[in-house]
Amino acid sequence: ISKGSGAIYFKAKAEKRWAVASVGAELNEGDRVKTGSDGRIEVSLQDGSKLTIGNNTEMEITKFLIEKDRRSATIFLQGKLRAVIAKFSGKTNMKVKTPTAVAGIKGTDFIVMNEGKANVLFGEEGSVEVKGKDKESVNLAPNTMTENTQGHAPITPVKVAPNTPLADARKELEAVTNVDAPVEWQEAGKLPQILARWNINYGHYLADSGKYKEALEVFQIAADLTDISEINAESRVQRGTVFSRNLSLYQEALKEYQIVLDKYPGMPQAESAMFSIGMIYKDMNEKEKAREYLQRYLKQYPQGKHVSTVETLLGELDKEEGKQ
Repeated sequence: ISKGSGAIYFKAKAEKRWAVASVGAELNEGDRVKTGSDGRIEVSLQDGSKLTIGNNTEMEITKFLIEKDRRSATIFLQGKLRAVIAKFSGKTNMKVKTPTAVAGIKGTDFIVMNEGKANVLFGEEGSVEVKGKDKESVNLAPNTMTENTQGHAPITPVKVAPNTPLADARKELEAVTNVDAPVEWQEAGKLPQILARWNINYGHYLADSGKYKEALEVFQIAADLTDISEINAESRVQRGTVFSRNLSLYQEALKEYQIVLDKYPGMPQAESAMFSIGMIYKDMNEKEKAREYLQRYLKQYPQGKHVSTVETLLGELDKEEGKQ
């Protein structure tokens, strides 16, 4: 441990309890370090590489081997890490693993934030091969970002343009994973929320561009990055919209909208979900279910934005029933 600040802890492989970490302590394979809400730790490896973990993070160096012509390492992470890997003339097999992603690294500099099932990675220098639980991978170049969730394949890397929310998030992560940098911890705590909102906007762009599979994945990443009800409800509604309007996968759309009604009934998005379910059932010619949800809409949202359309649809259903 070459540097540390704030609440920092260490646990040797054979130990069951955590102890306060000390700068200068040696780490061996299987040892773990972790940080509290304001903690940061820099670990220097024998080859000159540096691993800096941010706050609320746990890291284990599962494997580390360096010889004259080869080096290998496996680092398990839950949280935030900046890895600055020294160049090496021999063969390199170094990996950073989170519960749902793997980053293969050589001589490079990158940042990863693992938040629950989701991972966000920023390339700083060199190239990083990133993959989920399958074989499909992407190469993360400098000044780009990729992400994944639930072990799925990462999205196509996105360029980090200056003066954008993505650039702001990267700057905040750079500070959080630098022991010497000043950090406003309250603002740093908003990182998952900022990135989730960016994903909502990016998902709209992808859907408008006809990239429906990618849009669905990005909306899911938004939901998995944070437990904020507004963002989760919005991501579900947007997934439902792509499934129903763009892909005609009505059952999948119904599942997304029903999640909104069940989990977020008090959120504004519940109104759109209720209306959309009624519309889908009508399109599927399931008249009784369509009537049920459209009537529920009128009862729950008497001043709702779809009242006129719902009344028209119910009138059409009445006419069809009368003809029968």
